[in-house]
Amino acid sequence: MSYNIPEGKLYNLSMIQEIAHGNNDFVKKMMALFIETMPPALNDLKTHLANSNWHELGGVAHKIKPSIDTMGISSLHEDIRLVEKYGKESSNLDEIPELLNKIDAVINKVIDDLRAELNS
Repeated sequence: MSYNIPEGKLYNLSMIQEIAHGNNDFVKKMMALFIETMPPALNDLKTHLANSNWHELGGVAHKIKPSIDTMGISSLHEDIRLVEKYGKESSNLDEIPELLNKIDAVINKVIDDLRAELNS
């Protein structure tokens, strides 16, 4: 099952730009950090799902939630919180794979777009 990624920009750097106070190098560092840290976190989520390690899955979701929010990925705002909640409570387990599918697809698209923006 695959998630259909919406067209257009899936992230908004305004929060980072506000924190940066015009320091473009800081914005670029934050973009690079997101590109670097998210693939291993996504792999952790998938591994915990495959092994039914629900509490650990919730923990990883909790850990990446601020990155998703800071990057302005509003389409995942609710989804990452549901994964965190369902994982920590071991509830609604049948919904987690679909949520992770969307999270994975959106984050990978954001990473591709950020790479393109950094290289432009």
